[in-house]
Amino acid sequence: MKKYDVIIVGAGPAGLMCAETLSQSSMSVLLLEKKELFGDKICAGGLTRKDMALLDVPEEIIEHRIRRTALYAGKRKSSTNAGEPFVFTVNRVEFGTWQKSRLHNTGVEIRNNAKVTQVDDTKIVVNGEEAIGYRYLVGADGYFSAVRKYLGLPQEKRLIGIQYRVPDPQVEPQLEIYLNSKYFYSWYAWKFPHDKSFVIGCAADPRKVPSHQLKANFKKWLTENGVDVSQAKYESYPISYDYRGYRFNDKYFLAGEAAGMASGLTGEGIYQSLVSGLTVAKTILDGNYQSSQMEAVLKYNAVQERILNILWKAGPLRGPIFNLIVALMNNKRVKAKINNSFS
Repeated sequence: MKKYDVIIVGAGPAGLMCAETLSQSSMSVLLLEKKELFGDKICAGGLTRKDMALLDVPEEIIEHRIRRTALYAGKRKSSTNAGEPFVFTVNRVEFGTWQKSRLHNTGVEIRNNAKVTQVDDTKIVVNGEEAIGYRYLVGADGYFSAVRKYLGLPQEKRLIGIQYRVPDPQVEPQLEIYLNSKYFYSWYAWKFPHDKSFVIGCAADPRKVPSHQLKANFKKWLTENGVDVSQAKYESYPISYDYRGYRFNDKYFLAGEAAGMASGLTGEGIYQSLVSGLTVAKTILDGNYQSSQMEAVLKYNAVQERILNILWKAGPLRGPIFNLIVALMNNKRVKAKINNSFS
């Protein structure tokens, strides 16, 4: 049986960042991806300036550099035209392929079409037949993580995201957010521009809005707003925000969505995934490593969850709260603070 110092299960942003960091060491590293393509994940596809600070993303894979936003709640609207881009949209497969290319000419062994079907305390089994040993095991394999399942960690806090990819050759480079407590409870709908298309979607915790109800509500909202999705591709996906740690017994690690790193309020997760992948790698290299970036991410997520809990308990006051948020967003000082949070 072949054995590696580190096996990373999952080659999304977290797994690829972890592998790239470990590639600078003398450790033997195996990166496994169960799909054919790297980065093939259903996602709105937005990177913030925080992501860009971690990764020098090349110009050619950026679809739109978004400076303009529109925030809606009822009849209220707040518009922003920032001096510099604060969100960058990308095709997730192109982004994943580019991240993978950063591992060229390193010692990291990469395999696709490699699904982990069994995990025990000394080895994993790939595609039901090949046993591979490890010293450290990293689960960066998303919501349905085999490593998280082996560790016995439940997934109780989650969002269900649904969206349509709508063809549009004249799409405007603007991010739109719609706060609507009637249809989306404590969450919202979004519209992200892409190359000759846009994604329009929403998300909610199924404990508050069952998936079938969310889908029905979204359909009504689309009709009311005159959005034609007859030629669009429908997509649905879970998002975990059930964080329970990233380091277990100094041998097992979780990163990205496998660790529940997404925000339960916004669903944002790419930056959290990158930071957790980087943190896991540096912790493997130095067991005493303390990550200020990871601490900041966990604090950010905790604040977002506290806001979410307030909205949960607000009941019929959610609508007025959303209207107040939009009104505040028309204040220059508040608008500047929100803009800075993307940096």
